[in-house]
Amino acid sequence: MDALRDKESLRRSCDRFLSHDPPLSPSRALADLAAFLPEETEADFYGSGQLIEDFEARIAEILGKPAAVFGPSGKMLQNAALRVWADRQGCPTIALHRQSHIFAEEAEAYQSVFGLQAAAMGEPDRLAVPADLDAIVEPLGAVALELPLRRFGCRLHPWSDIEGFAAMARDKGVALHADAARIWESQPFYGRSPAEIAAPFDSLYVSFYKGLGGLAGGALAGPEDVVAEVRLWRQRCGGQLIHLFPYVAAAMKGLEKRLPRMTAYHEKAKAIARGLSVLPGVWVTPDPPQANALLVSLETGGADLMEAALDVAEESGLWLFNATLISPYDGRGLFEITVREGAMALSDAEIVEGVVALQRALARRNAAEKVA
Repeated sequence: MDALRDKESLRRSCDRFLSHDPPLSPSRALADLAAFLPEETEADFYGSGQLIEDFEARIAEILGKPAAVFGPSGKMLQNAALRVWADRQGCPTIALHRQSHIFAEEAEAYQSVFGLQAAAMGEPDRLAVPADLDAIVEPLGAVALELPLRRFGCRLHPWSDIEGFAAMARDKGVALHADAARIWESQPFYGRSPAEIAAPFDSLYVSFYKGLGGLAGGALAGPEDVVAEVRLWRQRCGGQLIHLFPYVAAAMKGLEKRLPRMTAYHEKAKAIARGLSVLPGVWVTPDPPQANALLVSLETGGADLMEAALDVAEESGLWLFNATLISPYDGRGLFEITVREGAMALSDAEIVEGVVALQRALARRNAAEKVA
């Protein structure tokens, strides 16, 4: 029976969603953007035009950097920035955490596309600390931190460590870059403005389609000459599209409508953690959450966690998560909850009941397996 289930069709049949946003309606999304933009707005043309130029200037101001460039892909923008920094050092080696998005989630684009190499910074089971950077004796072209580190449940470095990394990078004479895709979601934890969070970094990438709910794209901010070179790399990589205005408009909308919601997202994540952490056989990390996300680990008894989640979706119309993660513990399943509008529409009790229903589905599957 499981093989016949269409996961995507089942997801779209649900009316409640714990993680991320509900499925996007293209027609509704485009209609919203049309209403959001003034009628006299002119389309950008290959990355130039008043709309995109004003938006880039606004992002540079928000982040407290001299310049910013918008692009359709964060992978493209920040690997380009790292390549620019590395070229200036005459060294292709970048200090990266092995669990960072750049190292672990991008099919080695930093190496295969941008000609960079990685120097492992710290241990794979914990956040890096400044001493880990100091321990790298080989020459470096740049240092990159993911802020927050998603694979650890969106865990954030203590601010004193951020300052320590910045000082260490200066001592080594190399740039410190931030994969700050979720900088907006990090504000409640740090209690600082985006510009204050960005200040210790020489360059940073920010996303507009995660917590801000945009269509796609992000921005790379930093010194004017670095941003100018990243623009050239954007063109080389095919990111200088003839029109970017739908993505820019969605980003503008996200800054206006979603940015004020970040504290509420963070508080909801903490409330979810409190509700789930008291359930037997359930663990959350970090506890309390440091951004708008958390990892949930639970005993599976050997049953397939994703299939059990699909059982819950069929039975109740609640979509719990899109995919399972690899658990470091035998006998446990692992998934991520990212609080956006989906979770905000659910009561804390509904969320707890959804995870309890998941445990019941796992128990049924294990019992059926024993009978078989």
